[in-house]
Amino acid sequence: MGFSLPQTPQSHESDIMARRTRLTRPYPVNTLEEVLPIAETIQGASGGHPVPTELLAKELGTTVKSSAFVQRLGSSSRYGITTGSHTSEQISLTPLGESLTAPRDPAERSDALRAAAGQPDVFRKFYDIHSGKPLPEIPYASNTLVREMGVNQELTEECLRIIRANGLLTGIVAEQSGSLVVEARKGVQENYDTNSSQESGECDSLGGDNLRSEDQTFVLILSADGDPAAKEIESLIATLSIPVRGAEIDSLVSQVISPTVSKELRSARGCILVWPLSEWAEDHQRLLARTWMTFGAATFQLGERVVVVADISDEPEVGEIDITVIDRHADGGMFRDLMSAMVRTSIIQVSMG
Repeated sequence: MGFSLPQTPQSHESDIMARRTRLTRPYPVNTLEEVLPIAETIQGASGGHPVPTELLAKELGTTVKSSAFVQRLGSSSRYGITTGSHTSEQISLTPLGESLTAPRDPAERSDALRAAAGQPDVFRKFYDIHSGKPLPEIPYASNTLVREMGVNQELTEECLRIIRANGLLTGIVAEQSGSLVVEARKGVQENYDTNSSQESGECDSLGGDNLRSEDQTFVLILSADGDPAAKEIESLIATLSIPVRGAEIDSLVSQVISPTVSKELRSARGCILVWPLSEWAEDHQRLLARTWMTFGAATFQLGERVVVVADISDEPEVGEIDITVIDRHADGGMFRDLMSAMVRTSIIQVSMG
């Protein structure tokens, strides 16, 4: 479901002028290479902690009012590397930005670069459509961008230039026999054999062979240490031959998000977040704060493919968030509701026959 801000009434003349002078770009205006210095500067200036926006601009040799700085911040946010705009008090690194600027090894940085290149929908879809094929030139690429991604015709050459530059930087595009070729990629399956199975949640008759997560991925279970609901959920999902992993929300680690959780989120097909009960930690408020941070990282990385299992009466504010929430104390139906929710949110697929 998509949402948009309500339009502000304006005069007919100003509306015409706006349409004449402004083209909407559904993609970052800068290449990845152009915005990486922002994240690297934050890491160097504060060890990865948020940096005041004015200080960041100064470190980059510019000002917060510079149009180039404003554009680069916007692009960095669209790549999922930083949060905050030129009007924000400070700019922060996301977990993806941390992997880019403070990786544990070269492989983590390489994976993070590829993930950033695929954050904008236009870029990801373009790479997926041309998976394993030569990178097309104008006008063929232009037709794809206009018809499939809704890019304005006047912007297609600019968009293709950025796609090409990012692909070469990350290795998504490489030279083969004198041509630039997009690597073979496994896109996310969006189609289902039946709509009724998604909407009704009737999963009782479906065996393990009919329920699966995306190939080469897994369902991630996040919970506080020792939560029995998490162990039960993990065991039940595993019995359906669906790949599953568990990770703990640790309130004692120094990082906002533990490196283990951050790494698993980047590889997971979807996530089930088991909201901690008050009795599962001596410092419940600290654990609760870390849980909210982990929830933010999960939804940022996976979008709607996150399901929260919570005690609605114990944490009433959880029921108000815009995400699928399952009551862990539902009378005998928690696991069934959870399976239905994973189908609806595309965490798992349903195959009939």
